[in-house]
Amino acid sequence: MMFGLKTFRLKLSSIFFFFFLLIAQLTFSQTEVANHLKEAYNSKSIDSLQRFIQAYPNETIYVEEALRIIDQMAFEIVSQQNSIEAYEEYIVKYPNSVQSIKAKQWIELNSKRIKLEKEESDYESAKKTNTIESYSDFIIKYPKSKYYNYAKENIYRFQYQQNILTYSVEELIQFLKRYPQNPNNKYIFDTLKVQTLRYLSYEGFKFISNNILFNIDIEDFQLTFAFSFTQGGETKNFEKLFKDFPSLKSNSKLLHNYQEAKTIEALLTLQDIDNKTYNSNKQFFTTIKNDKSLELIKKYIKPFIDQKKTANINKALEPIENDFRVRQFQEMLFQNPPPEPHNKGISFNQDSTIKLIIESAPSGYGNKDIYVSLKKDNIFQTPFILPKPINSIYNETSPIINKEGDVLYFYSDNGMNNQELDLYISFRASQNSWSDWSIPLKVNLIDLKNAKKNYNRGYVLNQNSKPIESFVYIDDAKTGERLFLSQTNNKTGYFAFPKQAKPINIISINKGYISKYYSSDKDIIIRQDLIDDLYSKKMILTIESIFPDEAPDKLSKPAENYLKYLVKSMEGSKYVITISVHTQKGYKNMTEEDLSWHQATLIKDKLIELGISFQNVVAAGYSNSHPLLGWEGKSRIEIGFMIIGSQEE
Repeated sequence: MMFGLKTFRLKLSSIFFFFFLLIAQLTFSQTEVANHLKEAYNSKSIDSLQRFIQAYPNETIYVEEALRIIDQMAFEIVSQQNSIEAYEEYIVKYPNSVQSIKAKQWIELNSKRIKLEKEESDYESAKKTNTIESYSDFIIKYPKSKYYNYAKENIYRFQYQQNILTYSVEELIQFLKRYPQNPNNKYIFDTLKVQTLRYLSYEGFKFISNNILFNIDIEDFQLTFAFSFTQGGETKNFEKLFKDFPSLKSNSKLLHNYQEAKTIEALLTLQDIDNKTYNSNKQFFTTIKNDKSLELIKKYIKPFIDQKKTANINKALEPIENDFRVRQFQEMLFQNPPPEPHNKGISFNQDSTIKLIIESAPSGYGNKDIYVSLKKDNIFQTPFILPKPINSIYNETSPIINKEGDVLYFYSDNGMNNQELDLYISFRASQNSWSDWSIPLKVNLIDLKNAKKNYNRGYVLNQNSKPIESFVYIDDAKTGERLFLSQTNNKTGYFAFPKQAKPINIISINKGYISKYYSSDKDIIIRQDLIDDLYSKKMILTIESIFPDEAPDKLSKPAENYLKYLVKSMEGSKYVITISVHTQKGYKNMTEEDLSWHQATLIKDKLIELGISFQNVVAAGYSNSHPLLGWEGKSRIEIGFMIIGSQEE
């Protein structure tokens, strides 16, 4: 490399002075050789000196002098380059030269400094390039560098950024296989567990079960997956699990579910279901064992539907009416069918800024799912899947979305469908998130323009403002008639229901929680108080009087409904419920105190009638003798809880 240069200007040194003296002393016969050496020297070219040596190999004294001059010339070239590589190459090429000793001394004195400078330079270069390749090349070249860990961290960062884009099960598995040392793997593995259970991915289930990379409760994970994976009621899914993971057979509940699934599948093969079959298999018609139970129940009531025997249908569905799918099925019976689905694989909102895509993908929830792609800078971005409760293990198709992207119509054969494909509507709670949707409600009309005007939305939250999954009852405020039943999103507590022409009471009921009636307004926030929390904090729930002003001496239907909801909330409770009635005025011949005690007695008797033990109800009337700030002039009821005697243990 450094010897490709042909000529250099060199200062006259002592060695050349002696060289000229030597030439002067030569005999006349040697003058020609000496002149050639002088010419080669004057050319200042190593190549010329080497050609001289080749021309006069037997002229020992002149050859030795030429070699010394070459050694000196080459060393001065190396000195100008002043690099470890140049000095090292000089030592290799001129091992016997006097200057090689100087080269070794220079290397010994400067190599550490120069190597560090080179390492610094190469790391800065790797940072400037800033790619996984540049950092990889650096750590290969400098495995003991002080920058090794920094480079490695950047490699890990690029591995993550370049390979984790959609968080699909397939992507996560591939990452864990390809980068077993990546420090993000604990997070990747945890995410894989979440996604596997979310999408019921059998591929993810097998990988985790066969590659326990981190400390997890594998038995709990496998059972959680197995129960969800088999909820559809397909016996082939049970058999697939038992074949691949025989240890699951040891779980008696899972095995029991398998036997029930086989019975349901056998019943579904029957031409029709007569009374004898129904009575001998009654448990399969009065409880929902799995999703195929819905098919079986529909098969049983089909003759009643064909004959429009509403009473028979209601009686058959009454034991399972707490399943929201069943309630929606009932509400849509005998209504006009929805318009036909458009069956397009891709559709857009009004201004083509939102693209809806129907796709069947391994990373999806089920057969066909709805994906969304948003336009940014005039380019549609990578599609993402809509979450539950929009997508399910069933088919979701033919979506229609409004311009703002917060009202979605779509078709699905989800569970207990009335048509081959039922039409649903769902509302997005926040413009900032595509993951918070109301539970889809069955409808038979598409009206994007007025959808938000025609529906109320709200949240059900506990005493700590955390979301609660529950039914939301919409009752006529005057008659107590059930007008609609909605359900909250289990993750966000969000719900929707169609606006009613009548004044309504809204209430959400959950076992162990106490709620109160709400009237419809713009922002509905239904609060539920945990009974345990009320008791531990010695708090009471204050509600408006449930007695109507026009007849405060009687329990109205809405009042009876509220007490039924109260009993449902307290089912299995260990607490004694206390009822304190506060009235502001009397009625007819009753004073305020008389009326308050009368109302307290009516409430107590009704609670006992509805199933609460008389020992667990304490009711009293206080007329208007105990005023409460903020309730001036208003009748109220205070509900509290206590434990008596040994029950407190």
